[in-house]
Amino acid sequence: MEDWAEDATRALLTCLEQQRYLQQKVTDLESRSRRNNVRVFGVAEGEEGDSTMQFIVNIIKSELTMLRDVDLKIQRAHRSLAPRPPTGAHPRPIIVNFQEFSTKEMVLREAWKKGKILVGNRALHSDHDYASEIVKKRKEYNDIKKALKERGIRFQTPYTRMRIHWDSGVRTYDSAQEAWRDLKKRGFQIEDPVATEGASILERNSWRNSWDGSWRRTSGKGARPRRREREKNSSGSRGNKEESGSGS
Repeated sequence: MEDWAEDATRALLTCLEQQRYLQQKVTDLESRSRRNNVRVFGVAEGEEGDSTMQFIVNIIKSELTMLRDVDLKIQRAHRSLAPRPPTGAHPRPIIVNFQEFSTKEMVLREAWKKGKILVGNRALHSDHDYASEIVKKRKEYNDIKKALKERGIRFQTPYTRMRIHWDSGVRTYDSAQEAWRDLKKRGFQIEDPVATEGASILERNSWRNSWDGSWRRTSGKGARPRRREREKNSSGSRGNKEESGSGS
């Protein structure tokens, strides 16, 4: 039974490693397919009129003066494929696909440099079109961003990392957990980002850790010697029974 449990645990851990590897590959492929996209947030539903593409071109040409004479080569522009939100809810972002990556980067750079872009009474902002897994990881920084903004501390979130400009210097964090631990040491009162972003992540990690512990218990340094000792004792007891049986 113990041998079966060890083999099952080994197979499960192998599957988990393969699943994680495949998820990373899928996320990488999804990110590459979106690399020429920009997401525009804040445009009210229906404000784009009959042509979303022309609406975006007009905004870029009127608000980003450095790009007025640039051939934008926009291939597609449309709302995200989520259901239309009810009145008063946040509008769906507009996804803009550029033919050339360099043009997309130029548009984003100029939009960020300009800062606030107003359309009607709404402020627009733009960002990369991240893959869904990347969006989840970036959302883990939300409470940390809020706390830093309240104290007027400058920060950036390149991809899934966070760069904070402390008075003592710039520090880059590879995860929300790492940033949270450092901010906690600095006196910030912020909830654990894993706990606040949903039990699924916590449950997945604790579940994996429990299996890791089971694996260590069954495959540790003392596991195989103990098994060999039990097998030896078992064979010895069988031999003793056979001897006692033949003597009778």
